[in-house]
Amino acid sequence: MRYIFDQCLKVFNLKSMFCLLATLACLLGSSEFMAEIAVEANDEKIVRVGYYEEAGFQMGADDNRVKSGYSYDYLQRLKMLNSWKYEYVYGTYGELYEKLLKGEIDLLPGLAHTPDRETIINYPNQPMGSIQYLFFKRSTTDYISSEPSSFNGRRIGALTGAQYKVAEKFLSDHNIQAQLVQYSDIKERDDALKKGDIDIMIAEGYNSFQNMGFENCQEAGTSDYYLVVNKARPDILAELDQAQYRLYHENPYFISELTKKWFNRTSFTTTLSKVERKWLAEHDTFTVGYLDSYLPYSATDSDGNVIGVVKDIVPEIFKSLNFTKIKIIYKGYENITQLNEALHNREVDVIFPVVSNYWITEIHDVLPSVPAVSSYFNVLYAGEYPDLTKARIAVSKRNGIMDDYRVVYYPNSEFVYYNNAYDCLDAVLQGKADAVFVSELRTEYLLRSKERYKDLNTAQLLNDGALGFAGLRENIEGMQVLDHGLSLIDKDFALSRAYNYMPKNEITTIDFFRKHLWIPVGGLSLIFLLILFFVVRESRKKGEFLRTTEAQRQQLADQVEEISLLNEELSAMNQELQSREALLEELSEEKDMQLARTRILNQELQNQHLELKEARAAADKANDAKTAFLFNMSHDIRTPLNAIIGFTELEDRMSDNVAKHKEYRKKIKMASHQLLDILNNVLEMSRIESKKIVIEEELTDAVELFNSCLAIFEGEMRNKHLELSSSCEIADHFLYIDRTHVSEVMMNIISNSVKYTPDGGSIFVGVKELPGEKVGECTIEFTVRDTGIGMSQEFVDKIFEQFSRARTTSQSGIQGTGLGMAIVKSMIDIMGGTIKVNSKLGEGTEMVFKLPHRIGKAPAEADDGQIQGDIWDFSGRRILMAEDNEFNAEIATTLLEDSGFAVDRVRDGLECIDMLTKHDADYYDIILMDVQMPNLNGYDTTQRIRKMADSAKSNIPIVAMTANAFKEDQQKAFDMGMNGHLAKPIDISKVFGTLKDILEKDE
Repeated sequence: MRYIFDQCLKVFNLKSMFCLLATLACLLGSSEFMAEIAVEANDEKIVRVGYYEEAGFQMGADDNRVKSGYSYDYLQRLKMLNSWKYEYVYGTYGELYEKLLKGEIDLLPGLAHTPDRETIINYPNQPMGSIQYLFFKRSTTDYISSEPSSFNGRRIGALTGAQYKVAEKFLSDHNIQAQLVQYSDIKERDDALKKGDIDIMIAEGYNSFQNMGFENCQEAGTSDYYLVVNKARPDILAELDQAQYRLYHENPYFISELTKKWFNRTSFTTTLSKVERKWLAEHDTFTVGYLDSYLPYSATDSDGNVIGVVKDIVPEIFKSLNFTKIKIIYKGYENITQLNEALHNREVDVIFPVVSNYWITEIHDVLPSVPAVSSYFNVLYAGEYPDLTKARIAVSKRNGIMDDYRVVYYPNSEFVYYNNAYDCLDAVLQGKADAVFVSELRTEYLLRSKERYKDLNTAQLLNDGALGFAGLRENIEGMQVLDHGLSLIDKDFALSRAYNYMPKNEITTIDFFRKHLWIPVGGLSLIFLLILFFVVRESRKKGEFLRTTEAQRQQLADQVEEISLLNEELSAMNQELQSREALLEELSEEKDMQLARTRILNQELQNQHLELKEARAAADKANDAKTAFLFNMSHDIRTPLNAIIGFTELEDRMSDNVAKHKEYRKKIKMASHQLLDILNNVLEMSRIESKKIVIEEELTDAVELFNSCLAIFEGEMRNKHLELSSSCEIADHFLYIDRTHVSEVMMNIISNSVKYTPDGGSIFVGVKELPGEKVGECTIEFTVRDTGIGMSQEFVDKIFEQFSRARTTSQSGIQGTGLGMAIVKSMIDIMGGTIKVNSKLGEGTEMVFKLPHRIGKAPAEADDGQIQGDIWDFSGRRILMAEDNEFNAEIATTLLEDSGFAVDRVRDGLECIDMLTKHDADYYDIILMDVQMPNLNGYDTTQRIRKMADSAKSNIPIVAMTANAFKEDQQKAFDMGMNGHLAKPIDISKVFGTLKDILEKDE
């Protein structure tokens, strides 16, 4: 352990030095870079751009709207090659064209080249794109078809410029006699077709005209269009020519990529052919055969429903074709052979997934679709990278896909068949095979599925392989429909959906503590120190009480002495009065009054003597209770602590015995739980005495609460061969219950029965609903009856006193603080209930308690389908952690960095404020703040941060991570301005869940 710790310190120091050097380098480099940016910013040239609204081409024609589109992306790319700053001028196409001619704007996108325009505007050397033009008609117009002759005698609308010339050329090439109507504005043209002023219009092919009642009827032709320049700005024209030259030479495919991005779905690409429309009209169902147990591509869940990419992609294909009426049927098959047979037997229309390779599909006598999933394939191997031309390749007989890939690219390799992919991976681990081929998405799925596969190495194969659908040649029209839909959906659709079906990569608590044994040892040591602290504190309180009592006793003694002197004086006065009785008869009444006062003083003296005696007895009793408590606590703490230290020593001595290690760790864990129970009882009693217990009732399923408390002890009862019987007679399942405290009371009583009932005994646990004292309330009666060792009547009378135990730990061998039943009684009293104990020594015990509860209504059922597990991935996030304890800091840093966080750690509040001040506002995403720190504590640090002038920094999320774990500590954290509260020892899932919730809200 010492060696590992030293190595960690070395790595940490190297890492710290590297981060420091990298930070200094970035600061030096950024200073020069920012200087250059400042110089360029000073030389920016204002360029006025005419910006009109047109779907797909230019969108967001308003300063308050998001801008996007083909033209907008093109303009932004040009700006990166010039020192331009755009000033947008909005209007219709016709209005902006007039502004260009008047010199009120500098640039206008989307104009075709015509000779008459060359004299009034400047054209650059290169076009900004090429556009396809289509003819559109109203969907209700039947007399116009895709035949050019149907255009004869019709009125055709076109925008002035390129559209008009393309329409003229089309009419001339096809000898069509029609009337061309020119428009200067897009909306004016569209409205004319909608109202019936024209029969046909020509428009750009990227328009979809959704919900306008237009449809494509004929291709018109293509034309280049330009980003034209104000005639009075030759300087901008020269810069534009230079920028376009650089742009097209650096990326020759820029125009095609931009076109595909913005005009992939157009009225032309989404228009179905006659063959496709006919096939869709004739088919109301579409059956897809898929390979079972082949996630993330396809599989069948426990309910018999299809899951995987295939479930998502097939509906998306028909949705992209605007055809959603078809019913999709899925059928799963165990292996690729059954899948092919089902296709050839006409049980299904298509199958998925298959390798999209023409030679492979020709061998299987099927017709492939275009690729649905394009990805690389990986080779998984153990040890050194194998020579794949000579290696033994493990192939799954179940799916057959990887066998097809191997036949295409590695036909000469030796191969061995196994039942499934898991058997293939196991064969590689056992040395029976050298490698196994797996698709890229399946690689991550398989490596996550089992812990032993983490030792396998993976490398990408040079040849990529696409997966898709396959059908019979007789269904070629259906395959055309499928290909058309695949061409319209996003190319990354399948990839994005695949990650929804990946298994979770979770680390159990046992695995974590097995790798980090020092964490439970350190935690137990911390618990011991806390217990010792509270014991010493209680001892000091008792000592102070004794000193106060002794002072009161001394004060009473002084008063007694004074009264004695007074009595002596009164006796002397009586003697004097007797001798002067004859002379002082007139004073007899005064004498009687003096005697009466004397009697009163004597009575007070006797009362004070009695109170002093009772106070001394109470002090002696408290001192005896403290002594007994410390004696029992010392034994109870040392017993599990001795087990922890002893088994740790045995584990170090037997370093090679894995079975013994597992047994020792299990016993160490049991001993640590015993220590934690002792600490929890001491803390709970302290909170009750200080009146800090708060009852918080919430709607709870009472039957589920009873069953869950009972289930905790089933294993322990089984180990002791105890016979358990139970009954639950609750009519109103949902009640308003303080779940935490009621569970604690029930489990404390059941635990005592299990603890004090010998092997072979029996325990009965029952709960019953009784009528309540008020309307809308009921009384729950909880009964626990056992055949245990029982208690004497003497002990039953004092069972609810603190530190009460019938026998000591050393006598019975049963550990405890003696606080359990005192806590139970206090909690039941606080919740307004009653408890009754019946017991007989040697025969057993029966405990019955009753609690009043309000009756509630059953809540609406939650949608289980919406419950998703979280995968803790905080990559790209940076956290500032304030923690003065080195061990706590090391634990938290390791956990946070493993989840993807970049962690900066400081030791107190002053350092925290300094780090936050010297970095940019968005440098840190969140702060993890300890409360008790030197120099400046967490609460004061938080208040200083909230008062910072920079609102971005003052509003940064802050989460308290502290050993102050009570509810009042949590409320204080929120009152100080913190966003969350995490208690130590830390709960990993709660820490990451809290951080995720706060970061998502902050975004």
